[in-house]
Amino acid sequence: MKDEPRVYSCSVCGQIVELIHKGGGSLMCCNKTMQRAGEKEGEQKAAANAPYWSCSSCHYVLQAVTPPDVCPACGQRCQFVDVTCYIPECGLTGVDSRLIK
Repeated sequence: MKDEPRVYSCSVCGQIVELIHKGGGSLMCCNKTMQRAGEKEGEQKAAANAPYWSCSSCHYVLQAVTPPDVCPACGQRCQFVDVTCYIPECGLTGVDSRLIK
């Protein structure tokens, strides 16, 4: 029998993971244990529609409701710029590559 899917998120970078089969141990990301996300359907949809952020230093891109304090790629306290596509020219989904320098 297949286990009920569970959604976990990283408190550092905002990475979202769906656990399909239960196993041993704990999920890790950014050297921290991932926390189980809220079970309400609306919360999961909001996470899937979260904006994309680009690190102003190394240009690492991640999807999260809010950007982390420290960039998971370069480890610096960088400014994050919202690079989510909001216009038809880039398809209205994902990242607008013109915003990443």
